[in-house]
Amino acid sequence: MHEVLVRAFEPVLRDLRSAAITPVRIEDSDWSGDPDRPAAMLWGSHGGQGVAVATALSDVERTVSVADQVQEWAIEELWARGASTSWPACPSHPARHPMLALVSGGEAWWGCPADRTAVTPIGALSCPASTHRHGRTRAGRRTAR
Repeated sequence: MHEVLVRAFEPVLRDLRSAAITPVRIEDSDWSGDPDRPAAMLWGSHGGQGVAVATALSDVERTVSVADQVQEWAIEELWARGASTSWPACPSHPARHPMLALVSGGEAWWGCPADRTAVTPIGALSCPASTHRHGRTRAGRRTAR
């Protein structure tokens, strides 16, 4: 698998493992047909999904892109298992929506899509979310920029 894709996958796979959502396999694939957009297939017990990133993006942007794509796969996998599809669950609104992958302060974060608050770095979901907040919202929390 292309090195930029491997690096982008690493923190996202840590987050999947922390939630016991493990892909059956990840295989190198040229499904994108674009040499500047390396691709792979992510397979679970209930199907697969293609994941691709542009080499022109920064490492952080690639991680956020892969997190977004893998999140789609994880939600489908959880739905097929009959489990909650709010992955990763937003700690501020756990019954409303999953978190969103975003860039904040030059880093890859999971954040609340309602208020764009950065909650925890991508790759650190096993850590308590409250120790990772930054930026400020109207409620006193820091926001992602």
